[in-house]
Amino acid sequence: MPYFLKIISVFLLATVKFFYTPLYAYLTGLSLTTSIITMNLGGITSFLFFYYISHFIIISTRYVKPVAIKVTPNPWLERIRMRRMRRTEKQKPRKIFTRRNRFIVRLRKAGVWVVIITTPSLLSIPVGAFLVRKYYRRNKFAVVLTLAAIIGEGILFCMIVWNSPGLQP
Repeated sequence: MPYFLKIISVFLLATVKFFYTPLYAYLTGLSLTTSIITMNLGGITSFLFFYYISHFIIISTRYVKPVAIKVTPNPWLERIRMRRMRRTEKQKPRKIFTRRNRFIVRLRKAGVWVVIITTPSLLSIPVGAFLVRKYYRRNKFAVVLTLAAIIGEGILFCMIVWNSPGLQP
């Protein structure tokens, strides 16, 4: 495989699956510095792209639902209404706090730090960008701190992979 294709593939993998990228870069035979730079550029590009795209997604959902209701044929809307009525008759009253609501409350109490630190490693970068945009857009340093976490964890992951014994390219 040509060298520039290795770099492009590492870049593209880092845009979505940041955690697995150092192992892939190591196994394709890239040097440590090249893989760190390519991986961090891919992660930063992906975060910024999904951060700004998620703004349009969040805003457009306000306008899509009313338009979808206007476009949907009346028999379909009537079926949907009847199905909802049947479901509400069968169901017991909904609880105020669902498991998802509790998770969101805990996440917001824990703060932006949990999202920032877990974005490159546990969450994927697109999900982390969406969460930062949705819940912490008023925090001035959220984007900068997330980018710093991506760079720091990228360097850390690469150092771990390159210094681990038993891996052979």
